[in-house]
Amino acid sequence: MIRGRWWYVIGVVMSLIACGETPVEPAIATDADAGAWRTWVIPSGSALRPPPPPQNAAAELDEIIAMQQTVTPAEDAMIQRWSSLPTTAWHDLALDLFGFYWILLPDVRVATPARSARAFALLHVAMYDALVATWDAKYAFDRPAPARADSRVRALVPVSDVPSYPSEHAAAAAAAAAVLTYLFPSEDTASFTALAREAGEARIAAGAAYRSDVDAGAAIGRAAAAATIARARLDGSDATWSGPVPSGSTAWRPTPPRNVELPFDAAAPAWRTWVISSGSAFRPPPPPAMGSATFTADLAELRALSTSRTTAQADTARYWASESPSSRWEVFMRDEIERRELTPMRAARALALASIATYDAMVACWDAKYAYWLLRPVSADPAIKTVFATPPFPSYPSGHSTLSSAVAEVFAELFPDAAEHYRRKAFEASTSRVLGGVHYRFDVLAGEHLGLQVGEAVVEWARGDGANQR
Repeated sequence: MIRGRWWYVIGVVMSLIACGETPVEPAIATDADAGAWRTWVIPSGSALRPPPPPQNAAAELDEIIAMQQTVTPAEDAMIQRWSSLPTTAWHDLALDLFGFYWILLPDVRVATPARSARAFALLHVAMYDALVATWDAKYAFDRPAPARADSRVRALVPVSDVPSYPSEHAAAAAAAAAVLTYLFPSEDTASFTALAREAGEARIAAGAAYRSDVDAGAAIGRAAAAATIARARLDGSDATWSGPVPSGSTAWRPTPPRNVELPFDAAAPAWRTWVISSGSAFRPPPPPAMGSATFTADLAELRALSTSRTTAQADTARYWASESPSSRWEVFMRDEIERRELTPMRAARALALASIATYDAMVACWDAKYAYWLLRPVSADPAIKTVFATPPFPSYPSGHSTLSSAVAEVFAELFPDAAEHYRRKAFEASTSRVLGGVHYRFDVLAGEHLGLQVGEAVVEWARGDGANQR
């Protein structure tokens, strides 16, 4: 029976393609209950519910029909660009921005691992909450998409049976544009607004949304972004730190070649977290004392690597050091979302959970770094050769280890069939810091344990957000 049904669907799709029409999608998993999922910055999905859509859609239908009569190749390309998930373009844009902002210029702090993680979390929280509110309204009003409601409207992209009011693409776009404007005020912020407008226009022209759908979605997105930005302004990340840097034989000191005098984000231990109670919630015990058996053995390991490091080991170290650690995992998430063809709500939830795990892990790691102020290996022994420049902040524990171990637990929860794969990736990321010569072995072991605790806390939160209840 199932096989016969799908052969029928495939036959219909193929016949439509042969006639030059883009088919309306058959019924798919719609996450109809997603409007009740737990939110991060707005009180609930229903808190932003708009008034009902217009009862007479004649004028809006006429607008769509008129738009579709004169679709140019450029306009069709624009329509196709926005046929993917509502979060995809914004996630890609953020990755591109951080591909640039991760560059560290001499004496100029452009971005840091902690701030990169913070930015991704803010972006994904805003889009996720906006979409939860959108789904609440969609199933409160149950308005069919134009291409499903009127045969005169063509579906220029696949249009599902998810209600169209409000537009999910407009909601995610308005939320993302506002958050990116807050995060990157020196960029061409007008381009973010223009991109959000394009997203809405593309959905109207595609027959997937009415203009009132887009307007309502954009209003929800702006409200979710406002709540996100309000929280961000109070998270402590604007606080400045002026020292003093502790002194002593084991205390951190500037490292070559940049010899940055003030370490990065020394105020980050006090930043507001999302899931764990504070940065100090899982603070690890102090590192081994200099001269202890563990310290001596781990320093000896780095000395040996300085003269015996293989090309493969150096390549692994460079791979994980080439951009912020959160960006690496954001790319992994992008690939999983595409490969598994996640629904809009599942994709937004996955992005938010993973980025929150990376952010909370960074705050927890930075709390420990500045609780102990341990010097880097190259300061303990200047003869140690590193693969790349030592980052300008204390050694214990490792940020890559903490972040990767935390987010790997979220990946394992979301994609249990790939759990071991991502735990191995986390181990690789962790080990890469020893291979690169910038961390002691005990740094990465402590980071792995700390990250595991953070990841488990985020997984526990996720299990109670309502998304797994059926």
